[in-house]
Amino acid sequence: MVIFCHNSYAQNDLLFEAQKLCNEKKYDLAIPMLEKVIVHPETKNDPASWHIRSFAYLQTYKLAGAGNTSKINLLDTALSSALISIKLDTAKNYLDNNIAFVKNGAASYYKISTILLQDSINNMKSELYYNKYKKYTAIINPGFDFKEKDIEYYKTTGSIYADLYMKNNFYQKYGDIAKTSLLKVLELDPKNINANVNLGVLYYNQGVTLMKMMEYDVDLAQLDVIQENAKKLFKQSLPFMIKVYEQDPKAEKVLESLEGIYSALMDDKKANEFKQKKEALSKP
Repeated sequence: MVIFCHNSYAQNDLLFEAQKLCNEKKYDLAIPMLEKVIVHPETKNDPASWHIRSFAYLQTYKLAGAGNTSKINLLDTALSSALISIKLDTAKNYLDNNIAFVKNGAASYYKISTILLQDSINNMKSELYYNKYKKYTAIINPGFDFKEKDIEYYKTTGSIYADLYMKNNFYQKYGDIAKTSLLKVLELDPKNINANVNLGVLYYNQGVTLMKMMEYDVDLAQLDVIQENAKKLFKQSLPFMIKVYEQDPKAEKVLESLEGIYSALMDDKKANEFKQKKEALSKP
């Protein structure tokens, strides 16, 4: 009985000591103690145990540097601990802080997702962390509308990969990522100018690339296939460019693209119409 009471005291004392170390910003020393606290029968159901553990892991992650994916397990542990603390905390003594931890972690996931797009060019990991941002945001704010965030994220992804597609000799993988992302934008916002322009340009450039293949020695059978596939791509490009033209009839890039599309489709009348509209922009 004495040993049991001593063990109980020892575990609560360990929790107190871990909290003290966290206050002193000695998180690396506090974490091993907290790992013992959360499995001990006397403290594993204490919301304070998980609350302090969440704080320690969150701060350790921050010290590792913003956007550090090699230490992402620290962030995962911090958020899962905060959610356990919320579940156990029937008195809501730690609710505000736990919610703040989850918000902070969700914001970190979002930041990582954008860093990966810009620096690592790793869209799969980027989207994984973007979805984690959405997951944790929805837990603490079930009514949050992600529409604008989704548009912003997928529009950025589409623009980056459309640019990479053109800079890397029309590498198909980049083009496919750009198309998938931009189509997601149009599902949410059909009139989005940026997405329509980028998709129109993507299909148009793919058609032009095929047409250039005809400059090389190819047999007649291949020539017919190339021409037919190029024609399909120009036709796919057209509705996106028309949408943008309807919203902004004086956009020079769009007028130039429409001239090129109609010219490739052998519609000289339409091609000349958009050529004249483009030239009219430079007249006083």
